[in-house]
Amino acid sequence: MKRLVQLKWIVVLVWAMISILLAWKAPAMEPLVREKGQIKVPEGYASQRAAEIKSRHQQTENRGTSVIIVFHDRVKISGHEMGRIRGTLERLEKNKKQYAIMGLTTHFHEPALKSELVSKDGKTVMAIASVDPGGKSFKTVRAALQKAVKTPGVEVMMTGNRLINEDVTDSSQAGLKRTEAITIVFILAVLVLVYRSIVAPLIPLLTVGLSYLVSQFIVAILVDKLDFPVSNFTQIFLVAVLFGIGTDYCILLLSRFKEELADGKETVAAILATYRSAGKTVLFSGIAVLIGFASIGLSSFKLYQSASAVAVGVAVLLLALFSIVPFFMAVLKKGLFWPVRGDISHHESKIWERAGLFALARPFLSLAIVAVIMVPLLISYNGKLSFNSLDELGDNYDSVKAFNIIAESFGAGKAMPAEVVLENDESVKSKDYLALIEKISADLDKVPHVAQVQSATRPDGSVMKEIYVKNQAKTLGEGLEKSHNGIQKIKSGLTGASGSLENAKSKFKEATDGIGELEAGSEKISAGMGNLSNSLSRIEEGIRNGSAGADELKSGVKNAQQQARELQSGFNQLYEKYQLVQSGIRQFISQTDQLPADVPEQIGSLQAAYRAFLKDNPEAAHDPQFQKVQQAMNELGLGTGNGNDTIASLYRQINTVTATLESVDAKLSAISAGLGRFADGFTPIINGLDQLETGLNQTAAGQNEVIRKIPALQKGLQGITDGQAQLKTGLSTFGTHMNELSAGLDKSAAGLGKIESGLYDAGSYLNDLADETSMEQSGIYIPDALLSNADYQKALGHYISKDGKMVTFHLILTENPYSNRAMADIGHINRALKDAVKGTKLENAHIGIGGVSSINRDLGKMSKADYARTVTFMLIGVAAVLMIFLRSIVMPLYLLASLLITYFASAGLTEAIFVHLLGYPGISWAVPFFGFVILIALGTDYSIFLMERFNEYQHLPAKEAILLAMKKMGTVILSAEVILSGTFAAMMPSGVLSLLQIATLTLTGLLFYALIMLPLFVPVLVKMLGKANWWPFIANQE
Repeated sequence: MKRLVQLKWIVVLVWAMISILLAWKAPAMEPLVREKGQIKVPEGYASQRAAEIKSRHQQTENRGTSVIIVFHDRVKISGHEMGRIRGTLERLEKNKKQYAIMGLTTHFHEPALKSELVSKDGKTVMAIASVDPGGKSFKTVRAALQKAVKTPGVEVMMTGNRLINEDVTDSSQAGLKRTEAITIVFILAVLVLVYRSIVAPLIPLLTVGLSYLVSQFIVAILVDKLDFPVSNFTQIFLVAVLFGIGTDYCILLLSRFKEELADGKETVAAILATYRSAGKTVLFSGIAVLIGFASIGLSSFKLYQSASAVAVGVAVLLLALFSIVPFFMAVLKKGLFWPVRGDISHHESKIWERAGLFALARPFLSLAIVAVIMVPLLISYNGKLSFNSLDELGDNYDSVKAFNIIAESFGAGKAMPAEVVLENDESVKSKDYLALIEKISADLDKVPHVAQVQSATRPDGSVMKEIYVKNQAKTLGEGLEKSHNGIQKIKSGLTGASGSLENAKSKFKEATDGIGELEAGSEKISAGMGNLSNSLSRIEEGIRNGSAGADELKSGVKNAQQQARELQSGFNQLYEKYQLVQSGIRQFISQTDQLPADVPEQIGSLQAAYRAFLKDNPEAAHDPQFQKVQQAMNELGLGTGNGNDTIASLYRQINTVTATLESVDAKLSAISAGLGRFADGFTPIINGLDQLETGLNQTAAGQNEVIRKIPALQKGLQGITDGQAQLKTGLSTFGTHMNELSAGLDKSAAGLGKIESGLYDAGSYLNDLADETSMEQSGIYIPDALLSNADYQKALGHYISKDGKMVTFHLILTENPYSNRAMADIGHINRALKDAVKGTKLENAHIGIGGVSSINRDLGKMSKADYARTVTFMLIGVAAVLMIFLRSIVMPLYLLASLLITYFASAGLTEAIFVHLLGYPGISWAVPFFGFVILIALGTDYSIFLMERFNEYQHLPAKEAILLAMKKMGTVILSAEVILSGTFAAMMPSGVLSLLQIATLTLTGLLFYALIMLPLFVPVLVKMLGKANWWPFIANQE
């Protein structure tokens, strides 16, 4: 130390050169915090696994940070405003590269997502952009994007986990600047009051201020070059701790220097005496704090590790205290305390002296007072934590406003859903895997507080009923029921037609027999005409005899005409019956046209669903009812795949009948026309006979004309005979076809009967299956039509990677994603997911769960493990320093016990204020760790201040030694307490909730320790232990 005093100007010059060099080389701290200070979960946790899987398989347009763009109006967004929003998003789409956008999802490009991106009340529209800043800073990209999305007529904001964290960083940096200014002003004011000097307060500020700047430069270089851990807490902890303990150490050194000068020592001797006593205290106190913060570096959590930068600051501070402060002492001497003149001795603490006297005189009452104050707080503390980043900020940040709007319009879970990611070793783009994905979706949908599952089989979050056998069975059952009714009508028509044909057979026989009689009568008439011709040759012999013959002939012809008319009437009756048969058959044909066009397709789908159900439910094959249905289906042809052949055979028979009907119809029409002409042919004969009879009565001159008429009559009779022969042949052919037609109709009716029975049984079973089983029990079958649907394939791309090996499930929770309940839900989701894939082809798939809720859950698990490990290391390190410095094992034990009591009591009070009084869901999750580290480190300082002075009086009885130490150090400790409390109180206006809570915990802890534990608890234990305070080094003390 004496050498340093002699080289004091060189020391100052070295400090100046180092400071300038570091300031020149060190990068700015704020950009480093933004770039490298984001909270990250280490490898091995579910959220990190999800991120790793996505990075391996995600397409370029889906990579990057998700930014949710929110368009909102207080009333329903009008069509004109919606057009403006569309224009804004289309401009972003066209200029994606300019705004570092990798992909943009809107309902304008994907109408199927309208229900997901447009609120029901029409007041809010969302768009999701994937942003990758690349070489740019996220802050720059965000500012440009914020400017680009401005849309007239609506309020536009952006949110997302990254944006919220960025705003927390902004708030922390702004809070840091406020804390720095308040801390400097406060410390200066307190030091002026303590020293009643203008110069003395400047020494701590200059020393600590230089230490803070140099340590910040060093940390910035370490962060930039060596990826030293950094966070939003790093700078503000450097300010609070360095200015707090640095000022305390300066107070201790200056107070001791003041005492030494008051004792009449020269400046150099006073400096040396100060550093032999107080300097030793400062050194060990600093080492204790340094070890406390350095032990944080042993944690695995980067956020916790970031506080180890304070250890760097403490090391720099100790160098400054042992080099710069001696410089000011040597140069200013007594002027350091100007304008105080005369007695500059250090004043003893009356408050601590009285507290010590009370504790030593009434130890049990003193302990009772401590218990009354501390125990209720200890009991009430339950360690309830909160991971809600939104609470860190106020509603004046757009990211928080946008999130709240989404929560109000869509539900809090919509903004930041949980994301389940599965990585398989083969593509999942197949029916089997899609069916498995739907099964997993259904299982995840049952997890409490899961409002909706969006997946490859539920793109919009709703169940696709058409892929479940239950609904397929219902649809097929309804189709089979219609087919059954149609076939029943056809069968009835065929049966009626067959009966009509049977009845018509006897009529056909009568008609055929009548044609034979007509043919014989025609031949007789023809013979009569020959006789008539012979008779006419003898007409001259007897006109009257001829006249009588003509009259007889006319009577025969009329008789023949009457028989012809009767034949035509009988045939017409037959034709009418045929027409009825023909009508029935044509009705049957029209009914076959009414059969569903997709009957074969329905039967094919029924076959597939039948086989899928039998595969998923093999035990059903032993069920008697099922066996009955299977037999019916086999008869129908469904079981063997021949159902379509049965229908095809029926259609071929119908086509044959149709052709036969057309042929017979043509022949009957010809016969009917022939009979008409045959009957009409008798009329001229009768007219000729009338003329003949008249001619005979008039004159024999008509003889030649009559003879000429005879051949014409004979020719007409020959035509009638030929027509009768054709009619007989046609009717005979028709009778043959009628037998074939009747047999065919009977066979068709029988076949339709089997089909009708099979369809009825199959339809009944399918309807029972649809009514009596749940969707999950019925099984899943993915139709080919769904896989070939273009819209579905587009939606599929959001949930299955391009290579098909990664599948994603988005789970919308009913709870706020930042809430503790949402974190607990992630555990339930994880268990449900493992159960869902167990025993399936995805059992060995890699599983990850992303999203804010999963990240926070991992942070909770990790911080809890790190908290226990780091606290253990810190307590061991601090205890070792105390044992070495105090040369005792006993004193470190009750000092650490007093610090632990103080910590948990202050944590209980902090929880009471923020949770029970202010209504927050819990203490911010990082507060207990940082609060513990800071409070233990700073509390150890006070312990060393007091107990080192206690050791100086070890030649006195323990009771007198502790009382004297309290009188001497009371003012120093209380002054340090006020300054430390002030530096942490300066964190409260930062606006960051976690800093406010850390400040509250530390402030109340320091007050408890300085006003209750040190003056009331520690003296009682010192008195009770006596010489045992130095165990096991009692002999050395003696």
